[in-house]
Amino acid sequence: MDPRAEIVKTALKIKDAGLVRGTWGNLSVKDKNVIWITPSGMPYDLLTPEDIVPVDLEDGRVLHSSLTPSSELLMHLEIYHNFPEINAVIHTHSVYASVFAVARCEIPCYTEDQAQIIGGSVRVTPYAPTGTEELARYVVRALENRFAALIANHGAVAIGRSLREAYTVAEILEKSAEIAYALKSMLPDEPPSELEEVEIAHLRRVYLESYGKKIAGSDR
Repeated sequence: MDPRAEIVKTALKIKDAGLVRGTWGNLSVKDKNVIWITPSGMPYDLLTPEDIVPVDLEDGRVLHSSLTPSSELLMHLEIYHNFPEINAVIHTHSVYASVFAVARCEIPCYTEDQAQIIGGSVRVTPYAPTGTEELARYVVRALENRFAALIANHGAVAIGRSLREAYTVAEILEKSAEIAYALKSMLPDEPPSELEEVEIAHLRRVYLESYGKKIAGSDR
């Protein structure tokens, strides 16, 4: 599938799933030396493949487009530069993940699917203004050995080896945040049992080496 069409299709999916509201959030796909990224300020239900902005991977120059790329372009570039195996980034503002981001609390790893698909607990960045190099660096640090991170007082980011995988990560991230929130309400005086690090490492390894390859398979 054309990466531009794939982005438009996935943008509608994250909107319908409630992972973004209004024009907030953004998506990108790395295609060789080009990043295709959603434009700034355009509602998802109005997007067409022609609206997706091509950007040079190395220097961030906009290539043959009159539209402005997402204000979070620096974050996308920094992720691709630091994690060469990653080919897609989705920035969301889903409700439960945003609750933890505003509280500046990481999401503990309680479930097997979080261990497998995200890689463990979801870290939260220090605060930095939107669209800055500082924030981009914080996000990369929080994503080390993970496929998701929380952005303080802002939202969340999910990454993957394909856009399909990044979307799955975004779904599991929101589910994990909702579970963690419910557990804190149900057991206010008794910390729930988190998965042990050795269990998380095993589950993650099995995911990356086996059936995770099917999820990571690109539509293109």
